[in-house]
Amino acid sequence: MCHCHQKSVSRKASLAIKKPLEFRVKFRVLGHACLEVTSNSRQLLCDPWLVGSCYWRSWWNYPPVPDGLVETLKPDFIYLTHMHWDHFHGPTLRRLGLDMHMLVPKTPDRRIYEDLKAIGCTRITELVHGKPYQIGPDFQITSYQFGHFPDSALVIEADGKTILNANDCKIMGAPLKQILERHSNIDFVLRSHSSANARLCFDIVDRGGAHIDNPEKYSAEFADFARAVRAKYAIPFASNNCYLHPETEQFNRYLNLGIDVKRYFEAHGITEPECVVCAPGDGWNDDLGFTLTDKDWYTNIDEHLTRYKEANSDALKKSAQQEARAVLTDTIMARYASELLSGTPSFVRRLFRGKPITLVAHSAAGDTAYELDIFGRKWRKLNAWNDNDNPIQIHASASVFIMCVKQVNWNSLGISKRVRFRVKDEDKKIVTYFTELNDLFDCEVLPLSKSLNPRFVGVWLRRWRELALYLRIAADLGRGREFAYRNYLPLIRARSGALH
Repeated sequence: MCHCHQKSVSRKASLAIKKPLEFRVKFRVLGHACLEVTSNSRQLLCDPWLVGSCYWRSWWNYPPVPDGLVETLKPDFIYLTHMHWDHFHGPTLRRLGLDMHMLVPKTPDRRIYEDLKAIGCTRITELVHGKPYQIGPDFQITSYQFGHFPDSALVIEADGKTILNANDCKIMGAPLKQILERHSNIDFVLRSHSSANARLCFDIVDRGGAHIDNPEKYSAEFADFARAVRAKYAIPFASNNCYLHPETEQFNRYLNLGIDVKRYFEAHGITEPECVVCAPGDGWNDDLGFTLTDKDWYTNIDEHLTRYKEANSDALKKSAQQEARAVLTDTIMARYASELLSGTPSFVRRLFRGKPITLVAHSAAGDTAYELDIFGRKWRKLNAWNDNDNPIQIHASASVFIMCVKQVNWNSLGISKRVRFRVKDEDKKIVTYFTELNDLFDCEVLPLSKSLNPRFVGVWLRRWRELALYLRIAADLGRGREFAYRNYLPLIRARSGALH
């Protein structure tokens, strides 16, 4: 190990012999996607999910967050990158206090703002795309929004250090260049690197098996992004989770944890930026550099997960009992179908011509099924269903479907992985259309009456680079070029120098 690396990475065991220090700037990774940054006695907390689970007991922090951590935190500001529950976690926000000053991206819709008000938050500030916001002396943040489903990356500048918290935001092209032109010397980049999607949830009936995923491609994308932004250090982030629910624990074999990203860097000889894996509580300060735990969470991960599930067995059992009593009724289905069918534009409905969707809700009281004919603007309850007559089926527990309807939160269905898409190979695209359609309702692009307003237009005008990027991608697809994320990243150039 080189001398500069030894200086930049220390172990927590050594901290016990040191006197308390006042750091000009420091940060800690507290959980899955939670980052704490402190500078000049001001503290910013990003995306705190620090208690319990999310996505209907499917997702759990891994490595686990220490018990009682949330009670020790007194942030001055909390920033939420987007509305997904592993970032906007209501139970954690309630524990931190709903009087906290909440910062959110100003997206075309007001969904995240209104959801915060609904749970009782009283101080909420929307951050305009690309406009700096002062946290304290020599401490500012800039939010950059990206994606048709509202997401954001956050640039944090404190006492001469720059952190790019890209989180789940897959920013690229001209929008990413805007960040790099304005913030040319990025010291730390944090970004996700795992399967927060439904790719593993397909039963392909004419192929005799499930759709599979390749975890290594997420490490490759992380590495490409980290090199493109020319950071000094790359921290795998926002993918520190596992699955403990009986329906989803099978997906633990596809986990792509921070240690897997680091191994990818080593296997491919990537030394710039340096990849540093942070467990909850690990971080960096301007006196000691990185302070990392000595505990090995990864060598015997199956044993850790078994103990983790046993420790939370009561919570899992209680939620299972509650879910078993749920029934998807005609009334609930009518509410959902009415809004979906009336609010879907005719040019979108054509995508579903001759392709009705069958929702199958499972419950201890018995399974129920409904057919949605989006093209024909009608729906009906089914007494029976099969693969021949109903070739596009979406299976989930009745409780999960009910929550999707009541909370207008269908985007959580695929992320939770508590869903099975039973389709032929040729109809996978129809499922994609259906999930994307629901996302547009979730983020209030649809019905069009919600998005045709000055706010929607004004927000997108500030993000004109993103619109230009979409036109470029569409042109490339029209020429027969397959989409590849790395093709829309700035040229990857090595950056030398160590941070002291």
